[in-house]
Amino acid sequence: MFQLSEKEAAYLDKVGSVINYPKGQIIFSAGQKSNEVYLIKSGLVKIYRTAGDGRQVSVAIRYPGEFIGLAEVLSDYSEREYSAEAMDNVSVLIIWQDAFKKLISDFPDFSSKMLKLMCDRLRESQNTIYDFIMNPTQGRLALVLLTMAERAGNEEKNGMMKVNLRVTQEELACVIGSSRQTVSSLLNLFKEDGSLVYEGREIVGIDVRQLRTWIQDS
Repeated sequence: MFQLSEKEAAYLDKVGSVINYPKGQIIFSAGQKSNEVYLIKSGLVKIYRTAGDGRQVSVAIRYPGEFIGLAEVLSDYSEREYSAEAMDNVSVLIIWQDAFKKLISDFPDFSSKMLKLMCDRLRESQNTIYDFIMNPTQGRLALVLLTMAERAGNEEKNGMMKVNLRVTQEELACVIGSSRQTVSSLLNLFKEDGSLVYEGREIVGIDVRQLRTWIQDS
């Protein structure tokens, strides 16, 4: 995770503004003019693009402590190419472009961390392409669930990870490029073989070793 120093965090808190978004609200949309970046304080954010037939194609899920909206501000593109939507109640710190670029120029360590972040995201994109080519639908779903658990869960002794994945079947379908009906069927399979533990309709536990058996090259 991207770690801010105390001075960097203090600077961002000074120049930024906190905005809260309820679940389902759009934070920014493709085609909008871009003049700001966002630091997620709490909640999950889905980054996606809308296909010509109206389908949403998710390209990333971003977590607390991560920046979104960087690409346009750090490049010559003036418009957003992707949209961002709150997957649950989200709080973000908005930092305008000039203040953000001043942070990069005045804090060399932050500039280095930002370069590493962009390299990590390039590698993440490459790995995602590979994983999605190598895995059928069940493997892609298992990968997404494991990633979410690792970023938001707490590992326990017996390989069971306690989680609180407040994500809908529609959102999972969007992320893996499948249908809600297929995701529903696969989640039931994962539950039956012990990969997932439910309380009511919410996933509260993941057996990491068992879920990995669904993934090719795991």
